[in-house]
Amino acid sequence: MGKNVHVEFGATEDEALVWSDFAACLKVWCLRTGRAVEIRDPKFSGKEGRGWGYRPSSTSRHGRGQVLALLCRASGVDVLMLLSARTYSLLSRVELPTTDAAGLKWSRDGRWLAIWDAASAGYKLHIYTADGNLYRTISREPTDDIDAWGIEGLGIKSVEWVPGKEKLAVGGWDRRVRILSTRTFAPVVFLDHTPVIHVPSAPVYTEHIDGQGNRSFVLTPQPATPPKAPLEKNETGLMKQGISILAFNTDGTLCATRDDSTPSTVWIWDLRSLKPRTILTHFSPIKSLQWHPHDPSRLLIQTIHDSPTLFTYTAHHLSSSISTSAAQQPPAILDLSAHLLKPAGTMPARYTTSWLHTPADKKPVLSLAHQQGYVFVWPDGKDQILRFEGAGEESDDSLYDILTGRTPVPRLRDAENGLDVDDEGEEGDSVRLDDTFREKRGRGTEKEGRRGGLDDSGLDEMF
Repeated sequence: MGKNVHVEFGATEDEALVWSDFAACLKVWCLRTGRAVEIRDPKFSGKEGRGWGYRPSSTSRHGRGQVLALLCRASGVDVLMLLSARTYSLLSRVELPTTDAAGLKWSRDGRWLAIWDAASAGYKLHIYTADGNLYRTISREPTDDIDAWGIEGLGIKSVEWVPGKEKLAVGGWDRRVRILSTRTFAPVVFLDHTPVIHVPSAPVYTEHIDGQGNRSFVLTPQPATPPKAPLEKNETGLMKQGISILAFNTDGTLCATRDDSTPSTVWIWDLRSLKPRTILTHFSPIKSLQWHPHDPSRLLIQTIHDSPTLFTYTAHHLSSSISTSAAQQPPAILDLSAHLLKPAGTMPARYTTSWLHTPADKKPVLSLAHQQGYVFVWPDGKDQILRFEGAGEESDDSLYDILTGRTPVPRLRDAENGLDVDDEGEEGDSVRLDDTFREKRGRGTEKEGRRGGLDDSGLDEMF
C-alpha cells in the first residue's frame, strides 16, 4: 500500500513501528522473530508522535509502558484503540465524540489521556482515563465571539502536559495559553500574546544580520512590534495565528511559546511570577523549541533557514522568582557551517536538531543533522578526561601505561583522612585500589613470589 512514510522504535528496542502511505496500516515488527502485527486505518502517519503514544512508565528503561494508544478512523468515525504492548492485542475500543480528532497525549504520570478536536469544530478537549473512559469534556470560557452558527471562532492548536505539576497547557487559535488544573480541569493561568510587546520587566532582544552575514542580538526598546507572518494569496490573518509550539523545562518553571501570527518571536514565561521573562525576536521563523532534558535553564532554538545555525538561551538566576532585565542575556549563536557541509545534489538541506540524553553530571551535548550527515556539538566544551596528579606533563600514553601496569599508580590524597593512598593500601590497609588488569593479590602469599616477567605489563593474564 505504497511507501513507508515513518518508522520508529516501539515499546522496546526489539520492536519497530512502520506506517504505510495513505494511512493504510501500521505494522509492528518484532526484530527477533520477524513477525508483524498489522493495525488498520491509523488516522495519522505517526510523525512527531501525532495520533499515537505509549503510556508513560517510570519502571521501563525507555519510559514507555505496556499500553499503546492509537487514533484510528473508520467509516467516518474517530476511534481510540488501546492495545497491549508486545502482543498488541486489543484492550479497549472507544468511539470518540469528536468531529475530527487532531491528536492525543498521555499525561506524564499515565493517569489521563487528552484528545482534542480539530480547530474547525470549536474549542473541544476530551479527557479520558487510562482504561478508556470519558472523564470530562472541556470547552472555552464564554465569550462574545459567536457567529450565526453558534461557533466561538477556531479552537485548539496545541496541547502539552506540564512536567512536575498537576497541570495541562492548551494553546488556542485565540493566541492564549490556558493552563488547567488536573483536579478540576478548570483554567488557573492565562498567558496572552499581544501584537505589541510592552513588558517593562522582560528584555526584548532582536537578531540582526549585517552585510557579511554576521549575526548578533541587540536590546530593543519597548514598546516593540515584532514582524508579522507574511500572507500568501487568498490567505487571511486568521489562518496564520495561534499557539503552535508549547515547550516546558524539566521542572515546569519556564515555558517557551510561539504565536504563528509572529512566527519569528519566542516568548519565555516564568510560571512562578506569571510574567514573560525574556522575549526573543529572530531573523527567521522559529522551527523548534527544546529544553535540555536535565538542565532546566537551557533552551535550544532552531529557526527555518538554509544555514546550520542554532541558538542556545540560558535563563540566569533561575532560583530567583523575580526576573530582572540585568540578569537576562541574549542567546548564544552557534554557527556550524564550517563543521557540517550542505548535502550534495540539488535537494535543499533539511536540518534537524535535538539534545542528547546524557547523564545529569555530564556537560550538555546536542546533534545537528541533515539528509547526508550529522555533527555532535558540546556548547560548554567536553568533560575533562581523568588525569592523575603529576601526570599532566607526560605523554598521552601515560594513562594507558598506568592502566596496563607499566607505570606505578601515583599516590592519591584522601581528602577526608589526609592519607596518601596507593594501589597496595600501605597506610594501615585503610584503602585499597583495585587494579584494572590484575586481580587482587594478598600480601605475603605464595602467588606474590611466583609472579613472572610478564606481570608488570599485564600480559600474564592473556597467557
